[in-house]
Parts: sequence; C-alpha cells; structure tokens
Amino acid sequence: MGKESVLLDWETESGMSALETLVSSADILIEDWDRAYREEIGLTTDRFTSLNSELIEICATPFGLTGPYSRWKSTPIVQLALGGYLYLTGNSSEEPLMLPGHQPDYLTGLNAHNAVQIALWERARSGRGQFLEMSMMENLGVLHQFTFEMETYSGVVRNRNGLQWNKVGPFASYGITTLPCDDGYVAFGASTEDQWERLCAMLGREDLLDDPEFDTRLKRSQKSDTLDSLITDWMKGKTRQEVFLEGSEKWFLPVAPVLNLNEVLRDPQFVQRNLFQPLSHPEAGEALYPTFPFAMSEIKPIVARAPLLGEHTSDVLGGLA
Repeated sequence: MGKESVLLDWETESGMSALETLVSSADILIEDWDRAYREEIGLTTDRFTSLNSELIEICATPFGLTGPYSRWKSTPIVQLALGGYLYLTGNSSEEPLMLPGHQPDYLTGLNAHNAVQIALWERARSGRGQFLEMSMMENLGVLHQFTFEMETYSGVVRNRNGLQWNKVGPFASYGITTLPCDDGYVAFGASTEDQWERLCAMLGREDLLDDPEFDTRLKRSQKSDTLDSLITDWMKGKTRQEVFLEGSEKWFLPVAPVLNLNEVLRDPQFVQRNLFQPLSHPEAGEALYPTFPFAMSEIKPIVARAPLLGEHTSDVLGGLA
C-alpha cells in the first residue's frame, strides 16, 4: 500500500539522530512503547514535542500506560479473555472459542485512525499536535453489542449461545443461523415478520403462519430446533449456490453460502470490483493481495507489495543529510 521500510537502531547515536530528524518533520508517529521503556530510552512525549510541536503521537499498548495491568505483556487471546469477548464466543455447553486472526489489533487500528482524524482536525484549528494513548483491552471493552445493556438494565448476564445468540434478550427471534446443505453451510439472516412469511412460503409450509406455536418472534426463537430441522430437510439435495439463488433471488431472503477463503478470493463480486490483485514479491513470489475496501473519485490509491525489512533505509536516511 505504498509503505516504506526503514531500519534504524535508536540505541546508537546515529540512529537516535536519524529518528529525531524524521520526527521533526512528521505528521504522525505511531508507537507501542510502555512507560518504563519510554523513560529508559529517553523517547518521551516532551522530547518529541520539543522537536515538533505539531506532531500527533499515538501510543497503542495492550492495556494502556496506566492501571494495574499497564506493565503486562499480552497476546490477542489474553486481550479477548480480559475484554469479555472470549466468554461470549462458542456454545454454552462448551469451552470459549478464540476468534480468528488478531482482532484486538485490527480493532485498535481502526479506532486509532478515528482518533488521529480528530487530532488532525484539532491541529488544523489550534496549530498544535497532541499525544493519543490507546488500550487494546479498552477497545474490546466498548465493543459489546447489547451485552452491557442487558446486564445493567435487566440484570441478564449474556452467555455463549453459538448460532442461537438471538434466542435471548429483548431482540429474541428466529432466522439468524447457519445450517448444512449438500456441499457445506448456508447462513440465514431472516428474522422480521415479512421475512418469516417468505421463509414459510419457500419451505412450502405456509401452515406455520397460522400455528399459535410460531405466531411471535419470541415463540419462534424458542422453537428454533424444530425450524432448523425443517430448513435442513428442505436443503437436502441442494448445493449452497442453489439455496443462495433460490433464497435471495426468488424469495428475497438474506441468505448466503458460507465461503472458505479460497472461494472468497474468487467470488465474482470481489473479482469484478478488483479487490484482490496479484502482486509480485522478491521473496514471497506472486500472490493475490487485498487492496483498499473503498473507491475514490479523485484519488487512485497506491497498490504495492510489502517492502523488505529495511529496504528503503538508504533512500530515506540518505535524504536526511
């Protein structure tokens, strides 16, 4: 994405000098140093501000620079456990499950972008930069949807509910689930009254519309096992694509095949919009890489391979002299 890689050792005099020169003309500095390390190496916010009063510095650490956990090291599973998300993931009768990837890092990056935009707006108004401090644990703590409201308002502590997360709380309904067909799984997102009517028509079970056991969203959520069996029986002999086309195009239901990553890379929607593009890397070879998930009318984003470690050191640091 147009990144450049510079390798320097700020524990040496020349490396520290190069870092200070870079900081003196930078708009934004992103780092993850804890307080003790910052003080040990002398890279404090006051020092950076003396070099560049307009600098926006953002420090993103697992738990923040203050508090009882601030000196702890961490990994994504630790942050998810302490942030409450591990407890909610999986089935209630089984152990909590890890989310794929490095979700705390991704979420913190998104919110760091938002924080920097606010700081840039303030700098345009006041002419001053500022120090932004972020905790990955806090980013997870504010992410819970309905969980805090359920606990603080009604005293309900949400548990793991697997595919039946929508069976509890004020929004209990049926229709948000994942069920097997001949070649994999299909995701259903039908939960409104009009979608329920179309789902019954698709199944050929319009009689359920007059059945008092299914006449409210809450009752349907409580009969989810019965309805799961009806849909699974209807899907027997059908592929994911057949269910997808019939459910979405004929009955206008929110239905989709559950794709693996290989299928995602070749999905016609992504292909037509050119989201994944082939790039050649001197060490990794040629591969498909994700590009930007947005399009701009006036700017064409730079799509480039990841740099090698220190690949641009000479070009960047050589230009500082």
